[in-house]
Amino acid sequence: MTNYIKAFLFFFLFFPFVLPAQEIVFGYSLVYGKYQLDDFKSMQQKGIRFYQDLYGKDFNYKSTETFPDGWIHNAYVGTKFSFHEVGLQYNYLTTGGRNHLADYSGELKNDHILSGNALGVYYKLNFLSLPLSKDVHLTAHAGTSVGMIYNKIKNNITYYLENPLIDYYGREFQNTDESIKLRSTNWYIQPNLGVQFWFKNLISLNLNAGYMFDSPGNIKTADRDTQYIQTIQYNSEGKISGMEYGSTPGKEYNVGVDWSGLRLSVGIGFAFSISK
Repeated sequence: MTNYIKAFLFFFLFFPFVLPAQEIVFGYSLVYGKYQLDDFKSMQQKGIRFYQDLYGKDFNYKSTETFPDGWIHNAYVGTKFSFHEVGLQYNYLTTGGRNHLADYSGELKNDHILSGNALGVYYKLNFLSLPLSKDVHLTAHAGTSVGMIYNKIKNNITYYLENPLIDYYGREFQNTDESIKLRSTNWYIQPNLGVQFWFKNLISLNLNAGYMFDSPGNIKTADRDTQYIQTIQYNSEGKISGMEYGSTPGKEYNVGVDWSGLRLSVGIGFAFSISK
């Protein structure tokens, strides 16, 4: 990851001296994004079916949050020359899912909290410039961005019983509130179209629409800070036979964080001239 960031910084610092850059631009956008996340939604349902198989279909363990689409923070900085614009951009994505059951006897809760830090390069071709008034003009562009997303996944599991159970071997079940930390890395490409309303060539209102194509990598347990989780295990007779389950640091799972989906954004930009 460190080498990747250094390469991007070198690209941005060196690029303006190679090209006849006319302006430095930067800005911020709030993006509404849709996410696929099919693997995690499937895991949620498997978790529900697991407990319903143990306790019956009337066991009211259910999904109360199912990885909803949400808001993405986007920041960019770049250079403009002629009809072209290139630069760096950063996006922060987050969502989560929860399976939950709580009543007078205790609580069972399983949270998956997902966050992604996306760093990439972007390119825009400004194919239209239209004056609207003395101080305002409109530009339209087509472009794309490519980069990597560094995902962090936190799985929090809570078991709490008002009257702790005694397992098959006479051991008392311990109430547990534990977490597993996981990570993964994705590649993405995002083509887009947009318009900008410029005021005196200094400040712009930016409107964009695009679609992110995300290539998710498998998640792995973190190399450090991985804790052990206690769960109830049952024998063939349906009696409690154990409680311990260990997660192995660095273990890879055939599950990915897929952020693919539509992107709609509104934001503000700034520009200042560097041409002589």
